[in-house]
Amino acid sequence: MLRYDAASEGSGIFFHRRRTLGNNMPASMYVMLGYRNASIFTFRSGSIGAGITSNFGMSWLVNNFTSKTSGLSPDNPNIIDVLVEAGVSCDSQVMQKLSRKRKGDEIQLDGESMSKALLLARDEYWRAIVRWLRSKMDEDIEELVFCGGTADYIRPEIDTYFQKEGIKISWHGNIFIPDEISSGIGNRMADVWALYQYMIIQFDELTGYTRSEVVLLTKSAEGSTDEEVKRKYNFTPCERPSTFIAVNENV
Repeated sequence: MLRYDAASEGSGIFFHRRRTLGNNMPASMYVMLGYRNASIFTFRSGSIGAGITSNFGMSWLVNNFTSKTSGLSPDNPNIIDVLVEAGVSCDSQVMQKLSRKRKGDEIQLDGESMSKALLLARDEYWRAIVRWLRSKMDEDIEELVFCGGTADYIRPEIDTYFQKEGIKISWHGNIFIPDEISSGIGNRMADVWALYQYMIIQFDELTGYTRSEVVLLTKSAEGSTDEEVKRKYNFTPCERPSTFIAVNENV
């Protein structure tokens, strides 16, 4: 083995933005929201700060939601798909898919009850995320860069809150993922795909290799990626019912 590098979650997005923005990168906080946890690191004055991780992943929401319902386990493999399909409104008809009842009227009541529980759990989740971010965010941070599949789930609430605060939000570095790579996973692949492209660039620079084809990482129309996400997650706001391994960048 000639070389080994380790990178924190969100590093692929960071390397892509550093390559495209150059010296114009603002003081930023990179926020990766996954299933098991949430992690952050900051960039300012040309250097990356120490990373911080927490338990505020999608699993926090799932555990909170199931604690408010009867007969549901957080280990149910169908929960995530149903929560995402239910959207911002926490559609009660979609939530009926988690019911274990057999009678139609009981299934309907289950769906309504679960919808109310999810509305509350979802509200508590995005507020917990915001409180955690604000507790770690210095006053000079100009932009938050969100990535990870869970980030899209609470995007409408995050957008609304930070727009009121006057803080710029970037989503997944506006990275374009080819259909043959995403395979239905979508933005969850953005960080890995960007890191892979970064590694290719570093390899080519070290070996002097020139590629005949360059894969574009960014869509020409920035809004197109946003519209696709908005259609999937139904962006209509509703009423309220430890330290990482340092990354070697000097390649």
